[in-house]
Amino acid sequence: MRLKFYLCSVGAALLVCVCAQKNLADDARVFELRTKYDALIRESSTSDQSTRPAAPASGSVLFVAPDQYTPATTAVKVADSAAAEHADALYELAKQAAEAGQSSLAFQWTTEVLRENPDHADARRVLGYVERDGKWLTAYGAKMLDAGKIWDATRGWVSGKGEKPASGGGAADVARHAEIKNGWQVRTDHFLVTTNHSQAAGAELATRLERLYQVWRQLFAGFYYSDKEMRGLFAGERIARVPSRQFRVFYHRDHDDYVKNLVRRQSMVGDTLGIYFDNIGESHFFASDETAKVAKNATASALTPVATLYHEAVHQLFQESKPTSHRFGDVRNFWVIEGVATYFETLSEHPGARAGLYYTIGESSAGRLPAARERLGDNYYVPLAELVKLGKSEMQRRSDVAKVYSQSCGLAAFLIDGEHGRYREPLVRYLQAVYAGHDNDGTLADVTGRSYEELDAEYRRFMESLP
Repeated sequence: MRLKFYLCSVGAALLVCVCAQKNLADDARVFELRTKYDALIRESSTSDQSTRPAAPASGSVLFVAPDQYTPATTAVKVADSAAAEHADALYELAKQAAEAGQSSLAFQWTTEVLRENPDHADARRVLGYVERDGKWLTAYGAKMLDAGKIWDATRGWVSGKGEKPASGGGAADVARHAEIKNGWQVRTDHFLVTTNHSQAAGAELATRLERLYQVWRQLFAGFYYSDKEMRGLFAGERIARVPSRQFRVFYHRDHDDYVKNLVRRQSMVGDTLGIYFDNIGESHFFASDETAKVAKNATASALTPVATLYHEAVHQLFQESKPTSHRFGDVRNFWVIEGVATYFETLSEHPGARAGLYYTIGESSAGRLPAARERLGDNYYVPLAELVKLGKSEMQRRSDVAKVYSQSCGLAAFLIDGEHGRYREPLVRYLQAVYAGHDNDGTLADVTGRSYEELDAEYRRFMESLP
């Protein structure tokens, strides 16, 4: 028995050593890739014609690929020789990232390639686009075009023959769709939006959600794709996966209609700005002109409807993009589920006149990050060794739940943006384990190769470094 114990101990020590060496190698590779990327961006930004937005002091600048849902808005409609060369260099770097297992960087940089050269065939193929008559369409868009339909920004996919709606969009049409169960439906590649507000509102929400999906995929590509799939995509051996069904989203015409239809499912729904029912796979939101309205729910303090939309939709993206455990987060590690959702509350859309449409995420002045910094300054902090042991009910019953949520947002920002991005892919592996129900109290430490005490200290340094 002593010999067996000794051999087990030696085996465990060797495993820790191998994992530590791999983490060091991964860290070095991430630093190398990011250094090359920074050099490329500096080189392209020296041009007088550069339209790149200034990098935020913290967080990231992200772009979305132009397509039927998001028409190109930058000055670059057709790449000149310099932009095409820069796009090729970016794509080669994205390919290196995929080979190194850095899926989020691979998709992020591939998307940026299309900002420089919208017709970059390899980047389009990796991201799942299909060429039809000289235009790049999403997979669902190509299917609709083949069926004789075109995308209308106010109605969704409609007949390409220029026909008007049979009802003419008049009072009778409005009456027919007055109840949410009979609402207008707008379908896109990843979403099915049902609304009793207006068809135009449904189409606008669907396109906003498609852009959110692009941002989410760039940050968490490895959650959906395996390393083998990513390498296959860049090698031209695979085609991008097409979702089996769209995410279901309901957009109510106003707050009263939202409460009337949902209060039986959730008695406190009136205190929310949006909700995701994970048991039936539905997100619900409502139209509101009060963009600064604050929810009464303590865990949603100071949220706007847009921030709530991003928060709840991200829950839906994680849960429904792949099979998950029925009890993820119930026993432990619930903080990270809310942490990444609250991190997306910092997402901000910028329709720049020169830079075109771009996004920032993780800025220290956005979302709950200011509160996370304040809590740390007040010496409030739940050590990770304690936080990872909290399940959903236990965490939400705490009297300091709002503080825990803001700390969770800060921790997510640290794991995504801190330490030169070294923890981004480990965070993805952590989330995979949590959603699959394969996690334990030590999973985060295992995937990062750091003790919780070390991560606590690094988090504090990260938060103190924010502008």
